Amino acid sequence: MAGADSKQFQKEWIGRAARLHREGYFSEYTSSRRDEVLRKGYLGKYSPDQGLVIARRLVKEGISTRTPKFNDEMRDHFQLVGEDVREALVRILDEIRPESYKPPRQLSDPPGLPFHFHSKTLRSDVYFKFQIGGTQKKPQVLFWSCHPPVY
Repeated sequence: MAGADSKQFQKEWIGRAARLHREGYFSEYTSSRRDEVLRKGYLGKYSPDQGLVIARRLVKEGISTRTPKFNDEMRDHFQLVGEDVREALVRILDEIRPESYKPPRQLSDPPGLPFHFHSKTLRSDVYFKFQIGGTQKKPQVLFWSCHPPVY
């Protein structure tokens, strides 16, 4: 992502965080985490656009991990199993736009990167969450959730 795009995305993320804060969305956050999300627009070491770049690269290289919950959701909601899940992941990650990031309601460590968007691959609105862990030189991606959003 170009630097100008990242700055525009960050303005959008900060604006969304401010709106969510006014609605009480971050009530379960510690003050330091709330301050972080209000300052940066996201939580953690990686911005949503950086996280997407890392996740795309690792999935295309065949280096990713999925929780059993993620696999169950792909099967139960979208009838995808095995290699079909990995192939769908590549397409889904290409569909996600950084501006569809929405800070997590519940905190975990490392923080997850949840996105709410319409997936053409899955033919559904989805809540999609993954985490980037590991180190800067050797990041790891863990896919947590993929299901229709719960309102």
